[in-house]
Amino acid sequence: MSVDSSPERFTGDPAAPPRHRPDRRWLTLVPLLAVLILLFVVPLCSLLVDSFRGGQGLTLENYHEQVTSPVFWRAMRRTLVIAALSTGICVALGYCMAYALTRMPKRLRGALMVVVLVPYFTSILIRSYAWIAILAPSGLVAKTLALVGIDNPPDLVFNQTGMLIGTVQILLPLALLPIYSVMSGIDRAAVRAAQSLGASPAVAHWHVYRPATSSAVLAAAALVFISTLGFYVTPALLGGPGDTLIAQSILVQFSNLVDPAGAAAQAVLLLLVVLVLFVVLFRYLAPSLSIGSTAASPRRESTKQDERYERLRDLRARVLDTVLGVVGRLRLPILVGGWLVGAALLVTPLVVVAIWSFSDATYLIFPPEEYSTRWFADYLADESWIGSTFLSLGIASLSAAIGVVIGGLGAFGLVRGPRRSRVPVAVLVAMPMIVPPMIYSLGFFVLVAPHGLVGTPLGLVLPYVVLGLPFAVSITAAALRNLDVRLENAARSLGAGPLSVLRHVLLPALRPALVSGFVFAFLAAFDDVVVATFMSGPTAVTLPLRMFQDIKLEVSPRTAVVAVVLLGAGAAAVLLRFVMAWLVRAVRVALSRMGAS
Repeated sequence: MSVDSSPERFTGDPAAPPRHRPDRRWLTLVPLLAVLILLFVVPLCSLLVDSFRGGQGLTLENYHEQVTSPVFWRAMRRTLVIAALSTGICVALGYCMAYALTRMPKRLRGALMVVVLVPYFTSILIRSYAWIAILAPSGLVAKTLALVGIDNPPDLVFNQTGMLIGTVQILLPLALLPIYSVMSGIDRAAVRAAQSLGASPAVAHWHVYRPATSSAVLAAAALVFISTLGFYVTPALLGGPGDTLIAQSILVQFSNLVDPAGAAAQAVLLLLVVLVLFVVLFRYLAPSLSIGSTAASPRRESTKQDERYERLRDLRARVLDTVLGVVGRLRLPILVGGWLVGAALLVTPLVVVAIWSFSDATYLIFPPEEYSTRWFADYLADESWIGSTFLSLGIASLSAAIGVVIGGLGAFGLVRGPRRSRVPVAVLVAMPMIVPPMIYSLGFFVLVAPHGLVGTPLGLVLPYVVLGLPFAVSITAAALRNLDVRLENAARSLGAGPLSVLRHVLLPALRPALVSGFVFAFLAAFDDVVVATFMSGPTAVTLPLRMFQDIKLEVSPRTAVVAVVLLGAGAAAVLLRFVMAWLVRAVRVALSRMGAS
């Protein structure tokens, strides 16, 4: 048996130069690049072309109408304000909650992480829907305020206040998790050293601990802000008629005004804003925040301007130390209060949905006056709802499976392939997460509508494959980077071919990552409303779209029933996995004992 442990193959002639086997691992990137170019880049290009279409060929009239329209600018300004407020609140709450998590015992930390992750894996539509029951005039908040003597509570839903509360609840985990991942790896020895030299805990945190987390805070703020720019479901459910954001404006322009070219122009303008913000936040803003100390020349120290600067800096330092002293004394109440507020935002909608599903009423009232299971029977007996449920399960499973296969191959080429292609491919893979779904959905619709794919399962599967690819690629690539490449080389040196290495080395090691990628890709497809709004048809209505239409037409407990059924199914699947793992371990232990005896 010949052994090949290096790229050079022995030919039998010592004088012959070694033959180098060409590295073809880059070929695993071909399916990934083909899917992203054909199903993502081409739709965006078609949207760009469509935005210039007019009655007499290509024109700039569509852009001129949008730029000169006060409706467009009001929607854009409202979107930016909601995005800024949501980002500030999410980052502040996420920072407090993440810091508190790092200071807690390990077991308690695990239990509290469940509070964060369970809502994160729950449908955005369901969580937004729950806020109607919480914030409505006859909802939970109104009745709680009535108990303390406030009979005329302020309007908290179907306005910008309800929109902001729902948006913060949806995006809070997106801010908390990146900050926590960085905080959990910070060595606190430097903070303790600063305190041993006389610094108060707040001063030590500000000057030592905070700079180490600034990159995570910036990344979290960028993720939340960019995500809010393209938000559609939560603002559509919790906002009022006069609180339209830019994503809603695009859909109104397309559906109600029947102006696809104007909608395309709005989408391109929003895409331009998102891309510019992405470049600024990740390439320019982060380096500019790291302020280095520069030595001043003796000539500048003698000037009056420099003396005024020194006095201003001393004043700022004294004010900062005073503020930090106050914050230090209130640190425990701030952390506890932040956790209580954050946990209430995350958990309350799930509890409300679970209770509301057993309501006997046919309209919105919480808490329910009477309880029954009539809405469960109504859901299970309705063929259209059951059909949409199985349709969504099938489409999400198929798109996630395709995404995991293509994403796994692409991740291998990204990690093991040529270094020169890694950055552009990684940026292209991340784009479906950055571009708002409303923009991509409109572009995909413009591309495939002439080919009869709208209203078909294939027309739904293809865009969901694209939306799931970033999760599959990023999770698998992270696992591949942690996998020792010597295992693959050892298998090849023993004569294993590429398929044998894949089957016996890579797949067993990457199985957890592939399963995680499948779960995230499945949730991205199963929870979508925006793509389904464009691509569904009379015979292919997904479950989230049917739920969204039901909420918009009549607020009944039927959607809460669907939420409870889905949560129950997910919990049963997780429980079944743990039971099967326990049985496998028990069987192995029993067999080992039998063998020992």
